[in-house]
Amino acid sequence: MPSKAIVTLTLGKEYESMFAKYCQPLWSQYAQKHGFDLIVFTQPLDISDCAQSRSPAWQKCLILSEPRLQQYERVVWVDADIAINPQSPDITEGVPLNKIGAVDEFSAPNTKDYQLGLEKLYRFWAEQGINYIDNSSPTVFHNNFGLEGTFQSVVQTGVLVLTPSTHRELLEYVYQTYEDKGSSEWNYEMRPLSYEILTHNLEYWLSPQFNIPWPFLKTFYYPFLNRPLNRLERGLRKFGFKPRETLFSQCVTTAFLNNYFLHFAGNTTNEVKYIDSTITSIFEI
Repeated sequence: MPSKAIVTLTLGKEYESMFAKYCQPLWSQYAQKHGFDLIVFTQPLDISDCAQSRSPAWQKCLILSEPRLQQYERVVWVDADIAINPQSPDITEGVPLNKIGAVDEFSAPNTKDYQLGLEKLYRFWAEQGINYIDNSSPTVFHNNFGLEGTFQSVVQTGVLVLTPSTHRELLEYVYQTYEDKGSSEWNYEMRPLSYEILTHNLEYWLSPQFNIPWPFLKTFYYPFLNRPLNRLERGLRKFGFKPRETLFSQCVTTAFLNNYFLHFAGNTTNEVKYIDSTITSIFEI
């Protein structure tokens, strides 16, 4: 029996369908390669009034309470809007049992490029009228939520390598103690969960490739994908030609093949469909 499991939560028919069609086949290949069980929760883990008043993202803090997960030595939480490259290495390799494996948000793909990309992303959001909070540094990221301290890193909670027997209490504490700020720019549970992991010195930093944000890559490396369709492209679409979709697929597939876990966060969730499944099994990282 496998001693480790990959776990996620999909709520709602649209989200469940997206995951089943585009993500689950890739996850299954990865799980089989490295001996993981794959567990997908399709019902809320908490149906209280509190749970219904905030994002389902918070419920990742409850997975270690689930009876069916108690048998596992390691549980890997992965957000359902992440595409896993089946050729990726075992994410649990080298992570101490007493630590929580995660990617530093401010180091993906590296510290210098992240800062440059963040500035570009903020400019783009401002131009598009998209609400955002200026999190210019890890310290500011936590302080904006009312969390004291001067941490120089941020735990990206979309991917977490956990030990049920060790980390259940901390995750439940975050769920029960902190409140949702009510809008996506506050990152749901991420700020308090990051803060508590860092406060307890539980972080074990994984390669940024294990949780690389597609919105960042798109804005930093492929900014032309964000521009409106030009006259020629609009004309071609009338005849069934979609050059932008072809270009989009090439860029997304390249990012997917060059990384381990590609995170389609925020309003890019539906862009996972552009991964070209016909070539993803050809190349190895």
